[in-house]
Amino acid sequence: MKWYVFMLFLLVGLVWNVSAQQSAQQIDPKLVGTWESNDLTCTPCTLTIQQNGLVSFTLAGDAVQIVFSQGTPAPGIDLTFQRGGRATLTLSRDNVLAGFYSPPNRAQTFDIVVFRRR
Repeated sequence: MKWYVFMLFLLVGLVWNVSAQQSAQQIDPKLVGTWESNDLTCTPCTLTIQQNGLVSFTLAGDAVQIVFSQGTPAPGIDLTFQRGGRATLTLSRDNVLAGFYSPPNRAQTFDIVVFRRR
């Protein structure tokens, strides 16, 4: 029985360590700043990316909670919103963040979304 408890603590410690490393991740400096989009239902949407990896998002001036964000090697960023929507954005050669948004109610749908530096 003690062996199982030890393994449980070991597993929890490992997950905690990986989670801490992801939350402290550095973002590519080219992505840092405020980005704006008028695509889809955005009127406008504002995405703010900080160097320390903190990300905020507003839809028409109202804050939308991001439950997970992760920088990608592309450079780019993957976002998961509170209600289940997901966005995968990559920095293009034209210096715009472009990618796909999957709404929570249509998980297999990929709507194109483009953010321009504000």
